[in-house]
Amino acid sequence: MPRVLIFVLPILLALYAVFECAFTPREKMPARLPKLAWMAVIILLPLFGPIAWIALYRIERAEAGERPNPLEVVQGVRDLAQKPETPAKPATPKPTRPDDDQEYLEKIERELRRQKLAREKAQKEAEEKARRAQENQHRPNHDAQKSSKEKANEANDETNRDQDDHHDKPENN
Repeated sequence: MPRVLIFVLPILLALYAVFECAFTPREKMPARLPKLAWMAVIILLPLFGPIAWIALYRIERAEAGERPNPLEVVQGVRDLAQKPETPAKPATPKPTRPDDDQEYLEKIERELRRQKLAREKAQKEAEEKARRAQENQHRPNHDAQKSSKEKANEANDETNRDQDDHHDKPENN
């Protein structure tokens, strides 16, 4: 029996704390934490979270002169189970046709603008690439204009540099 209690007690405490937190009005939340933060504490800290919620909630209610009733949680759960769920009515009616929806039309317009800009950018890049290719065709080849004598001089210079580099290195014997 004690082994079962070790597993069941934290679960029951967590369930009680979650429901009590869910049915507590926003202005009565302990420690001025939002409801979502308390839910996270209760669920993520298995034994400490529910005990912290119950203790702090009871202390704050006692300081406010209220006497918390644990049966209110049970009554709230019953009321929730008995109420048929009715979806909340939207504040503004949803358009029935896509062309009536202003957000949809704006989204389509933005997408069309983006596509147009992308096409224009691609076209400009293609024109620039073609212009560069055309310039390269008309530009004379610098190496072709060198005379054979200049080419021979360059080859001699490179050979001389290689030989100088070879003579400058000390031999390791």
